[in-house]
Amino acid sequence: MPPLKEDYWKHAQLGLELTGAVLAGFLIGYQLDKRLGTAPWLMLGGAAAGVAGGFYLAWQELSKDGEGPGRGKK
Repeated sequence: MPPLKEDYWKHAQLGLELTGAVLAGFLIGYQLDKRLGTAPWLMLGGAAAGVAGGFYLAWQELSKDGEGPGRGKK
């Protein structure tokens, strides 16, 4: 059976959430680097925190649907 359109939108949403989290962390770190003169360390740390936060959001979203790691599709 082919995937439904809702599945595509759900996965697109996950990708956008991850991208948004990384971009937000990057921009916050960039602004802090400009003010504190610590370039590029806070920018890199913000991007890493965004990756961690984005993966956490994706994990939670997939886990509540029963599709997360270690779970079979219902």
